[in-house]
Amino acid sequence: MNAIAPIEATLPRAAFDTARQAAAEWRGRCIDLFARSEAAVTETLLVLAAVEGRGASIRLPHLVGQRYDALAAAIGAKGAFAEEGKGAAGALTRFRQHDALRTTIAHGVFSVTLDHHACWHVVARGLALRAGRESRNLFVTEQGEAAEILRTVEKDGRELRSALGQVRHRLRAG
Repeated sequence: MNAIAPIEATLPRAAFDTARQAAAEWRGRCIDLFARSEAAVTETLLVLAAVEGRGASIRLPHLVGQRYDALAAAIGAKGAFAEEGKGAAGALTRFRQHDALRTTIAHGVFSVTLDHHACWHVVARGLALRAGRESRNLFVTEQGEAAEILRTVEKDGRELRSALGQVRHRLRAG
């Protein structure tokens, strides 16, 4: 009797393990950059809230997205801290362009693949509930593009943290 069995080529695992490690390091660096910027936003909200009189209008929400919204309202054109925050408002808006990436990086389920040049690719699938309905997303990037994404998040985060540091310094000194 002849049994039909599939023929599977087994490739060395080392390349796959290296790729998975590199992609995990990229993801970790992204998460760290987001966390640092989130901490700066929270610190700034706390300083704003401590300002006698005007600080009473500052909300201190639990969820990070709501903290970004509260800060944007406080330093926006009609906010209680519009004058002090005018330099930081643009940096905040630029950094918020990475919100969807942050969600994917933090909550997505990742798979790592290799191409024929041994460059890694990340495939991340996200599942969320929005207004009681499922919301699925797919994020795909390759090694070179991922490096550029990291540089952009790093640059935008650095600018935001610097601008918010200046706002906090002005308010503490004044």
